[in-house]
Amino acid sequence: MDQKKAVSFLTFWVVNTVVLLVANSIFGGNVVVGNQSISTGLSAIFAGLVLTALIPLAPKAVEQTGYKIKNQNVWPAIFLASNIVVLWILKRLAMVTGFGISSILWVLILAIVITFVELAVAKTTGAMEEDKKQSKSKS
Repeated sequence: MDQKKAVSFLTFWVVNTVVLLVANSIFGGNVVVGNQSISTGLSAIFAGLVLTALIPLAPKAVEQTGYKIKNQNVWPAIFLASNIVVLWILKRLAMVTGFGISSILWVLILAIVITFVELAVAKTTGAMEEDKKQSKSKS
């Protein structure tokens, strides 16, 4: 992993963690980070790591399915769907992850917010352009 990818990964990780902590402080009754076994910070860091690890895996998973993405506007929908799935899994494993969400509505809301923030970070840092250049050079 080169330095640009490492910095990009850490940036996404920090941003995802901050979004989860802000959601916990604003919507404390519906989005809970931390439990009696796991502190708030550790739980947010772990959940942010899992969400960030999804970012490089999603394009590889789409590539493995054999789908050809011709319209780049489809990627936000793919990341939204994968964020929903990951948040739901983290929610279901609340005893282990320390991350709880009260209902599917809050999973959807949080997934939408996280997807928009990730896209904003990707556009700001140029992370998506690097991936596009690499995929074109492979073809």
